[in-house]
Amino acid sequence: MSRKPSLLATAIKAGEQPAPTPAAPETPAEPKRRARSPQPAGSYVAPSRANKTAKTHYLPPVYWETLEELSFRTRDPQGKRIPQERLVAEALNLLFAKYNFPVVREGGE
Repeated sequence: MSRKPSLLATAIKAGEQPAPTPAAPETPAEPKRRARSPQPAGSYVAPSRANKTAKTHYLPPVYWETLEELSFRTRDPQGKRIPQERLVAEALNLLFAKYNFPVVREGGE
């Protein structure tokens, strides 16, 4: 019985091979710059995450545990669990209001 080739070994071999030399393109008057897109071409973005960004915050575990418990126990008028993202957004709006900053209104909420 033969062994399957290691993915790591295959990647190392591919990395060791010299890159093909690109053909010399015509030199335009101005260098072309690719427009930066928020997502690489061909990558899938869930509709619930479109036009949103992720931020990481380091907090003691009790904050995250309480947020998970709150999300688990609270329900919207249709009886569905309220996602943690929505609870955090609500908390941020309360914080903004406390410090006299405009609250964020998103999607008719």
